Amino acid sequence: MNKPAIAVIGLGHGGMVAAIKLRQQGYAVTIFEKKTKEDVGYPWYDDIRADIFECCGLPMPPRDCYTNKGKRLFISPDEQNSLKVPSAKPMEEISIDRRALLRHMTALCADAGVTVRFETKVDALFLENERVRGVIVGGEKLPFDFVIDASGLFSPFRGQVPVRFHVQSQPGKTDVMTAWRGFYRWTPDTAAPDPDRNIYIKHQSSVGLSWCNLNDRGEVDVFVGRIGGMTEAEKDAAVAALYKNHDFFSGDVLREGQWGYISLRGPLGRMVADGYAAVGDSAFMTMPMMGSGMECAMQAGLWLAQHIADNNVTDFTAANLWGWQVRYYRELGARYVFVDLVKRWVLNIDVDLLNWLFGCGAVTNEDMGLVSTDPDNPNKLTAGKILKKVAIVLKKPAVIRQTAVWMLRAAKAKKIALSLPEQYDAAKVDAWQKKYDGILTKLEEKN
Repeated sequence: MNKPAIAVIGLGHGGMVAAIKLRQQGYAVTIFEKKTKEDVGYPWYDDIRADIFECCGLPMPPRDCYTNKGKRLFISPDEQNSLKVPSAKPMEEISIDRRALLRHMTALCADAGVTVRFETKVDALFLENERVRGVIVGGEKLPFDFVIDASGLFSPFRGQVPVRFHVQSQPGKTDVMTAWRGFYRWTPDTAAPDPDRNIYIKHQSSVGLSWCNLNDRGEVDVFVGRIGGMTEAEKDAAVAALYKNHDFFSGDVLREGQWGYISLRGPLGRMVADGYAAVGDSAFMTMPMMGSGMECAMQAGLWLAQHIADNNVTDFTAANLWGWQVRYYRELGARYVFVDLVKRWVLNIDVDLLNWLFGCGAVTNEDMGLVSTDPDNPNKLTAGKILKKVAIVLKKPAVIRQTAVWMLRAAKAKKIALSLPEQYDAAKVDAWQKKYDGILTKLEEKN
């Protein structure tokens, strides 16, 4: 008996990992990508843990595709104080060329026997009897037993899933960062910054961040991101301010800047339906504070393939796929729901209070080690350290009030995320999702 046929929409990282692993299990897998092979992906460098490839059982990309991740410095809105993140171990986290990574993973798909169809736009999901039965390409209905949606943050396919599954069609206005990124020449005879990554929180009192970095390729990497939208004039003003503050930023363009959108929220409340699953940016699988989602997507793609193999899934119903969503939430998703709420606190806190927090000593460079991905990080909060921080923060009651409210919300959101039903029952899942989506919707309305 032939194994089921699976379609993947989009050349997303999670979809490709799932495709490779499912093909290795004997499934017939086809990836549909609307762009050309040369144009797919952003010409950007982004950070990723190097061990994710070993975790997924995949070879590392070629060495010339990545460099060691640089050191980071977070700068207060008034630019008077900063906090340094301790360096990760060499090559623990790497900065990788996104297009080179996609070429590498596309080659792995081909080696595994996955069919990759470039310049092939999926028009819509093929639906029949309240179930996803395949995809429609060029007006033709192509039947598949299972469709994996890896088409991105603004996937048009989530909204096409039968209504009874309550799959959220689009992210909320505060869930998305509008971003612009450009690369410039390093000014000759100027010293390299140390740290080489300067990240401005609520830059120019905005709801967002900016950076001006010098990467290992000798390029000045400039980024401007704003929650909820950004005009050309706002972008230009931010770039001008960065140019003024950094001698090594020549302003001489190497590559024209590109606009994009980044997901900054906790994971999708419903990732599965009959014949359908969303993965990667399509399921909002990103780190809500900074936006990087490659690791989350790849891990989720691996777990999806493992779930299908371990449970011998041949009938791809929401019930049979639900265990995969449960695993994602338990191992990754709930943690990022908490981070989502912390992000909302940072974006909503008064700028003057945030400036004070940067400079008062309640948060130190050592504390910034807590954001490290190193599981053996020695920078832990002890009872003594916490008491000292409490003594400092008590001087500002407004900080206590705002922090307490948002931390309680974050804890509640994480608790709700972890309470999703272990087994699929439509009524119970609907009730859980209503609570989960509700806490973010309420915050959306308040912002």
